[in-house]
Amino acid sequence: MAKAEYRSSIRSKNLIKKALAKLIHEKEFEKITVSDIIREADISRGTFYAHYSDVHAVIEQIESEEMKNLMDFVDRFGFERVVTEVDVFVENICIYLSRDVEYYRMIAQSNILNNFIWRLVNVYYENLLDYTMNRLDAKNRDEAELYIVYITSGAKTIILGWLNGEVKGTPREIGERLGKLIKLNQQYYMK
Repeated sequence: MAKAEYRSSIRSKNLIKKALAKLIHEKEFEKITVSDIIREADISRGTFYAHYSDVHAVIEQIESEEMKNLMDFVDRFGFERVVTEVDVFVENICIYLSRDVEYYRMIAQSNILNNFIWRLVNVYYENLLDYTMNRLDAKNRDEAELYIVYITSGAKTIILGWLNGEVKGTPREIGERLGKLIKLNQQYYMK
């Protein structure tokens, strides 16, 4: 019985989070009510309050869970590889997001995912900076910081563009095309 209750709880929370993500896409966050969420999720008010105290609690859980998931992903991938293998990193993030692309698309269009990416960069910023200065033999901190902003902004733009349908292709195709562009860029500057 406990497993069924646990699955039911997970299912209810997922319905609530997806309903909020959809609603954020449709209207301003401040105007979303618990009634809006329960109507969209097709659940009872009691089910909502069994898991959350209010709309803000739902957003806090989404932010907390996604931040943890993204940090776990970067830890497994290796923050150093974010600098050296941007194409592979972008491909793998797109694969990760494709688990539930509609949900992440709604979150991306509400600007929540954009904030996650910048928070993620901030968590690893000093490590990325030290690694970049050593790896690129950067002459100064400003040069390394500029490179980090360049890499992370480009990766973020590609990922969000892919989620929003502006960048076409499968995660593998995105990674391959990005890898070719990086190699072309390196060949151009090495002449």
